[in-house]
Amino acid sequence: MSSHLHVRKLTRAIRVSCCLGLIASAPVWAQDASTAPGDPAKTLDTIVVTAGKLKESVREIAGSVSAVTDQQLQDIGAQSLADYIQRTPGVVFNNYQPGVSHVVMRGIATSSGNVQGQPTTGYFLNEVPLTEPGWTIAIPDIDAFDLNRVEVLRGPQGTLFGSASMGGAINYVANVADSSGFDAAAEATVSQTRNADVGYSAKAMVNLPIKEDLLAVRAVAQYRDAPGFLDNIGTGKQGSNSSTVEGGRLSVVLTPSQSTTLTWLSLLQNTDSDDNSYRIVGLGDLERKTALPEFTNTKVAVHSLRLDQDLGFADLTALLSYQKKQQDWRFDYTPVRGAYNADLGLDLTAPLYIASGGESRGKSIELRLSSKPGGRIDWLVGGMYFDSDKVLYEKLGAQGAAGAFDRSPLYGPGSGAVIAPDGEVFNGFGTQLSGSEAALFGEASAHLNEQWKLTVGGRLFRNKVRTTTTQQGFSTYPRAPIVSTQQTKEDGFNPKVSLTWQATEDVMVYGLVSEGFRFGEPNTAGLSTYPVPSGSKSDSLINYELGTRTRWAGGRLLLDATLFYVDWKDIQLRLQTPDFFNYASNGGKAYSRGVEFAATWRPVDAFEWQASATWQHARLDEDLLILYYGTAPAGSQLPGSADWTVSNLLTYRFDARFDPTLSLSHQYVGGGISDLNSAVPGVTPNRQGNYNLFDLRYRMTFGNTDVSLFGSNLTDKRGITRSVTETNGIGEGLVRPRTYGVTVHWRY
Repeated sequence: MSSHLHVRKLTRAIRVSCCLGLIASAPVWAQDASTAPGDPAKTLDTIVVTAGKLKESVREIAGSVSAVTDQQLQDIGAQSLADYIQRTPGVVFNNYQPGVSHVVMRGIATSSGNVQGQPTTGYFLNEVPLTEPGWTIAIPDIDAFDLNRVEVLRGPQGTLFGSASMGGAINYVANVADSSGFDAAAEATVSQTRNADVGYSAKAMVNLPIKEDLLAVRAVAQYRDAPGFLDNIGTGKQGSNSSTVEGGRLSVVLTPSQSTTLTWLSLLQNTDSDDNSYRIVGLGDLERKTALPEFTNTKVAVHSLRLDQDLGFADLTALLSYQKKQQDWRFDYTPVRGAYNADLGLDLTAPLYIASGGESRGKSIELRLSSKPGGRIDWLVGGMYFDSDKVLYEKLGAQGAAGAFDRSPLYGPGSGAVIAPDGEVFNGFGTQLSGSEAALFGEASAHLNEQWKLTVGGRLFRNKVRTTTTQQGFSTYPRAPIVSTQQTKEDGFNPKVSLTWQATEDVMVYGLVSEGFRFGEPNTAGLSTYPVPSGSKSDSLINYELGTRTRWAGGRLLLDATLFYVDWKDIQLRLQTPDFFNYASNGGKAYSRGVEFAATWRPVDAFEWQASATWQHARLDEDLLILYYGTAPAGSQLPGSADWTVSNLLTYRFDARFDPTLSLSHQYVGGGISDLNSAVPGVTPNRQGNYNLFDLRYRMTFGNTDVSLFGSNLTDKRGITRSVTETNGIGEGLVRPRTYGVTVHWRY
């Protein structure tokens, strides 16, 4: 690629990012028309766009912000969130399978898996929320292809981003249509994982300028096939945990005038997993055992329309969105079949299963007005409303259930205990849930002088969740179905205050106090035989941090460090009954304190080293009684966290034909637990973490085509990313075994 074309595309990307009004920053080589790649005149710097929904340099943000740029995603061969998110400070990725894996920031979580209420990390696509009020059915794992960058905001983001961002937020920034010129790209990957078939992915993008400076369309299509590496000896299926991810994005940008931009963005993603990705402890190295495959199918559609209007004195942004999600999964319940046969007088012989899932539809609107940059006071005011409706289900069944109940001495023919037309489901639980969040928010920054800046902000919010549940089947027979209704309403205010000191051009220090919150959630009794609490109420936390951003060696070395302390009260708990059903509750206090460190060093043009390290101590602050299990003592580690995480990425660019580049990456994740039950003395703990991963990548460029050879998890480490207690035993989610492959990336 010529330097002129590179600059044109870089400028275009920055212009699009500024229109989006998002936070972005990542170490890159600053480049202008007079400095071609490899020019020693270049220095390490940052792309600057906007921050906190106000336009400002990321090196001046009073908060912990990281970003992974499109080029960095390509350099490490990123396909999904698992490939890059854990390289940022303060982050642990509890990887399981697409759509149901979770990011934990600063240790703020009570489970490493699906929580009963809102998650503690917020997810956004070009500022469109991907988590809805109440329990989130699924969170799409956005493919890294044709992303402009991925922003990681650590610490509570409740002031500007709302609920479900107590620990932090992840904002995917996708490229949108550009009317300045035609663009296209394509990528294909073929890989081989130990104990798995050959995997592949194919992706393509095309950008069509319908009319220059007026209208453009951009379309992205993606397909990934990840063959399974676990053998299910119960079903006889080798590579049973295979999965596919397919979908794409479509954007249309209309610019009728220099002051008006309309942007349409759609995301479609379907994820099909043939079986659970847990190996079962006590079996072979890569084996699991169930009586039937435990599949998960997820469908996500997100559509948004954005208006950016220059009003002269300020910028107006209006953002409308609609999302639809659906998820269905099945869980093998066969090990407890004998108890049902004995208690109900049944003679079931077919596998017993629980089918669960649901569908949600959500609509959101956000309006905000922000000042022009460069004034003595920068300000932003806005309002938002998010409304969500869900239908959830939980069904217990087995083939031949109708006949078994007809033969049962307790029920007999025509008892009506079997409630599904297929004659299989004999107990069911359905929930209709509606939730809404309304908020007014604002933030203002006063530049006291050239060195000092004071920022004050807040969010006034009101939340409401209402559930109507229906239970029917053998548990209510011969009575009519049981219908119950619950509702929670909450309101509050989230403040934020920060002070920034620009000591020198190369040294910035800030202090920050911010607060985060999330919805409370009514419980549904479900199919558990154990009573559970009525639900959970909203919890909140206060985050205190002191950070610095520094620049050394003429800009060739960037060093950032942050000290933080988080005080968490009335924490929402995700707990499990002895018969393996989840429920939500509140209890106790917790804290997290730690240090985050990030560095980027390029001593010479050919070599670059990016590193991050985090030490954190996320613990219960007082004893916590866990129903049916016992007491987790004060000082117990919070689930989904790790005391230490370390990441290194070393890149060397050879001065040779075809611009060969060699990259070596390393990640370390310290040990932890996956749920709070594991903190109770005497309970067999579900452990995770305590592993190192090493990846190697070699890339060569042939004109407009890059060819990369890669190897991931080179030592074939069985890193445990999450553990659960199942009816079949302890299940362990694993890092993908050693994988080799080749990627071909072509760009116009």
